[in-house]
Amino acid sequence: MSLNESIVEDAALEWFGELGYAIGHGPQLAPGEPAAERDSFF
Repeated sequence: MSLNESIVEDAALEWFGELGYAIGHGPQLAPGEPAAERDSFF
């Protein structure tokens, strides 16, 4: 079995979900969006 980015990402998302974290997608969290978590990229 080779390890690639998607395998690691999927595992991490599953683990964080089990810990109670919500999963969000970058474009939805970007500055200027309703669910933004910061004011700018800087």
